[in-house]
Amino acid sequence: MEDPDQDKNVALSLQRQTVMSNECELSEEEKTNVICSLLQQAPPGEYRNVFEDLRILAHDDHLMRYEAAQVCANHTRKNFTAVRVKGENALVTRYNDLGGNRFFDPQIKLSFRFDHLTKRVDKVLLYHSVRKDRAELWRETLNIILESYMRRHFLSGDCRVYKKMIGSNPFFVVCLEGHRHDDICNAIWKSEWTIAFAPPTAQVAGKIDLQAHYFKKANLHWTASKDVRESIYITGRVQFAIEFVKLVETEENKFQTDLVERLQKLSDKIWRALRRPLPVTRTVINWDKLLTS
Repeated sequence: MEDPDQDKNVALSLQRQTVMSNECELSEEEKTNVICSLLQQAPPGEYRNVFEDLRILAHDDHLMRYEAAQVCANHTRKNFTAVRVKGENALVTRYNDLGGNRFFDPQIKLSFRFDHLTKRVDKVLLYHSVRKDRAELWRETLNIILESYMRRHFLSGDCRVYKKMIGSNPFFVVCLEGHRHDDICNAIWKSEWTIAFAPPTAQVAGKIDLQAHYFKKANLHWTASKDVRESIYITGRVQFAIEFVKLVETEENKFQTDLVERLQKLSDKIWRALRRPLPVTRTVINWDKLLTS
């Protein structure tokens, strides 16, 4: 859900950047750059509203339909957009993009067409290109164990493991996404992990991202990220999947703890430096003595 005040904020921002200013008319290229920049910064869950506001203010349907269409597609792929396909969960990412706005899901073995602006899924087909080999068995095992991790830590969201190839060597890309869209904030927590196998170890490179927009009686935008590099010793398929999930859980727990601490420090620095509601003495008051004196 979106706050109505967000539309006003977008309109004011556009006016300040003189997209349609009477005093300084922008060239077509400048207008395109400004609009695409604002679309790229749209908070999760608010892209459609921002798009419609820009379309009205720009008075240029051709620009919005063609120039901004790729920005919209990149936005949904970058944020691992969660969708429902025949009653099953799936993600829209650059790793399962078949081209022509079609995507596949290796877990449910379906492909589908996806409208990046309306978020509508249609033309669902069976996907027969998943090769049932040893690497696919490892991928499925890892995906199943990751799903239990998602259920423990996220109220809404999903994960997918995608098998990719470099020559004849398989590697995995893991995408995790958790989101919250309601009447007080829009937020997304996502992480991306690349697993390269070099027996007897697997090299893991990951990045955790958070983007949040809180708008209940305030307007706070918050972004944070963390990079991770580790290696996992391999002794078997299930053992590797369990060890990888432990790594993800440990690193994401550290990231969350650090976020909470940074928010507290930020609050202390901003408000105490700006205004003290009362003198801060950090001494204990003896209320009994005060009452009897």
